Parts: sequence; structure tokens; C-alpha cells
Amino acid sequence: MHHDSKIDVETRKPEIIMDYNCTKGGVDTVDKMCAAYSVTRITKRWPLVIFYSLMNIAGINAQVLFSYSKHNNAPKMRRLFLKTLAFDLMKEHLASRAQISSLPSDISSFLKIKYAVPSTSDVSTTPPSKRGTCFECGRKKNAATSMKCTKCMRFICKLHSKKIIICEKCSNNDDNDNSE
Repeated sequence: MHHDSKIDVETRKPEIIMDYNCTKGGVDTVDKMCAAYSVTRITKRWPLVIFYSLMNIAGINAQVLFSYSKHNNAPKMRRLFLKTLAFDLMKEHLASRAQISSLPSDISSFLKIKYAVPSTSDVSTTPPSKRGTCFECGRKKNAATSMKCTKCMRFICKLHSKKIIICEKCSNNDDNDNSE
């Protein structure tokens, strides 16, 4: 674009410098947007500094591309866009994490509600893996059993169960529900 050394008459600066100064506003805007919502953390590792800078610029580029492709539905505020983008990127990982059986119950229930992840454990197909004392007998008899009620999953002995292994409480509840 600039093959000669023309000088601007008013400022006495080369024309190439004047063109640069007119178009450098985009860099300042990106720097300002990166400073407003940044993923940068303090670190001594220079590759992380570059990675954080690339993440900031990628967030800005993603918002620009998204706003051009979705004219009316695009979030106008950058903060909302970045929040939505972060949750969309985490969704698959959170859904797989919700399947972990050792996860605390409050976290797993939140993930199952928020991300509608169906539970993979089917009560009828899981064989009883541990032994326990009968719920009905309690500690007084200390009747060890490996059978569980198919509804409440409590350990139950042969005396307090029917052939389909349902404790008496669940069986009585079914009889009450059917009579109503």
C-alpha cells in the first residue's frame, strides 16, 4: 500500500504512520475488552501467559462470529455470552461427571436436575453386592441377609419378605394404593 515515503503536510509525519494511527483502534478495543473480562491468572510460566491471552482473544472472536450468525438471539453483553459459552463447553463433561457413583449426593442431584442426565443404575438388574442386617428385625435379632427390597433397597430377611423380595412396608403401601 505504501511504496513511497510521502509525508503528511499538516503533521509532517510519514503517511504510513498516519494510516497506522487511524487503524490501530481495533487493537486498543481488543485490549480493553480483554481487560474487562479476562481468564488471565498470575503465573511465572510464559506458555500459560500466551494461552490466557489466546483464550481472551478467542472469546472475543467467538462473540463477534456468533453475533453475525445469530442476529437477534445473540447476547448483547459480553459477560452473558462468555458465561453461556463456558457452560456449553462444560456440559458434556458435567454430564459424564454426574454418572460417578462416589460423587456427593447434593452435587450429583444438582447435575442430574440441571443437565437432565438419567441415572444409569437400574435397581432390578443390580445384584445384591453386600450383606446387611434386616431392616425389620433390626439389631435385636441381627439377621444378616443379602436380599434387598426392590422398591426401597433396604436389606430384608426371608421372614419379612414375599417371593418377589419386597419388605412388608412397601407391600402394605402398594395394597393401600390399589384400594384407593
